[in-house]
Amino acid sequence: MSLTHRFATEYSTNPKSKTRIITNLLLASTLAVIACLLIATPTAAHAQGSLQIGLLTTTNTFGPCLPPNLTCNCPPGQGWYTYGTTSMTCEAAVMTCPNTAPLNLTFGYLNPVGVLTNLTYANGVIVYLTGDAGTAPGNNDYLNYYFQQGYMVVSIKWADDWESAFDPFPPQQVASIQNAACRPATFLHYIYTTLFPSVLQNYAKAGFCAQGQSAGSGAVAYAMAYYGAGNWLDHVELMAGPQFSDVDQGCTWPSVNPVTVCGLTNCNGVQCGCQLGGGPTWTLLPTYLPGANYSVGNWTSDASCANSNNSGGTSTTSEQAWLKQSLVDQPSVSGGATPTFNYPATGMSGWLCRSVLNTQYTTYNCAANNNNNFNICPNNSSPQGQIFYANIGPNNAPPSYNVYAVDECVDAEGVTGGLVPGYSPAPGSQGYYAIQWDMAGEKNPDGITYKIPPLCVHRH
Repeated sequence: MSLTHRFATEYSTNPKSKTRIITNLLLASTLAVIACLLIATPTAAHAQGSLQIGLLTTTNTFGPCLPPNLTCNCPPGQGWYTYGTTSMTCEAAVMTCPNTAPLNLTFGYLNPVGVLTNLTYANGVIVYLTGDAGTAPGNNDYLNYYFQQGYMVVSIKWADDWESAFDPFPPQQVASIQNAACRPATFLHYIYTTLFPSVLQNYAKAGFCAQGQSAGSGAVAYAMAYYGAGNWLDHVELMAGPQFSDVDQGCTWPSVNPVTVCGLTNCNGVQCGCQLGGGPTWTLLPTYLPGANYSVGNWTSDASCANSNNSGGTSTTSEQAWLKQSLVDQPSVSGGATPTFNYPATGMSGWLCRSVLNTQYTTYNCAANNNNNFNICPNNSSPQGQIFYANIGPNNAPPSYNVYAVDECVDAEGVTGGLVPGYSPAPGSQGYYAIQWDMAGEKNPDGITYKIPPLCVHRH
């Protein structure tokens, strides 16, 4: 089945990640940091990970807000999701995390109960994290589908780049995207402990799930690897990423070796979870492209990222600092925190561009130009994702786990507009439909039973 749903470009100045596979990433010592706590009601105890989550404090500094809880309709014209004339409820807040500056944010949410006809309970809660700096809410196309499938939907807008631990960086402060990832991790946990309990109380099978696009996929993966989210997220959809898997490999100059996506043989001769749809693996350089390297340089407070300041070769000090803040850190090398890649109760689906629809530019040689054309070449988001997925093997596979190759993406990260030959419920579907069906299912014409069952279901 092949459907058509075109979108505006998903690209931003976001790190378009790149990767080199390090052969010892599958060390058994990294596989069991977070224990899965099996209780029915969410509590703060679920937040444990090797790094500490922060504190979200609601302020509701914009208005007018309505008593008794001073909740507000989301400001119009800023991209917040609405269903007909019903807008999201918005709340203003401030986020405080260890080793970062406080950061303001606004988040919106909308429960389908009381809005959709004859709906008595929500099927779960789905949080959407956008790409780049996360300073705009969205993607409303996905949120609209999930809402109509009976899920409460949640969106967030940061006041500044969430990846930048300080802005500007004061003297003696260490820049770390890994530390800054405390912010989205804490936000996810806040929604889990405040909005999700009432949904779960009304429907015992309700799932708590997250979807991240580009850098947003990196935010979700950081939350799972370091901040305990594998103990409370039931399913995640990771689009064009996760980013930041190895910042060192993205920033090192001259560039490191290319990475073959889905090139391992750890599950009966093929890579665990990879769904290539009969197509080949693919290989890309890991180096951050111009523009993206500048953003990562700002977030890491190191302007030498991928030679963005023409500094020449990368220093050993920079390499270790970049590795220490990566999603796939190696604490035995960097001295950093220990990640976990064991998610026994969290389903996971990844979506990676294998090719870009470039029929207008058939003479452009992407390989010869290091893929340095966003409109017509794949970028390094897929090998960056590979560095993360390489840590999932037969002994720590999630309960539902697939990494999909996406062909003919509309741009270097445009998985929504590409085709997914390996999506088994509907081979050849466009990414937009495959992703939304994967998360929330597709119902039969009766509107009750499922043609494709949802993966956002209660697992903990």
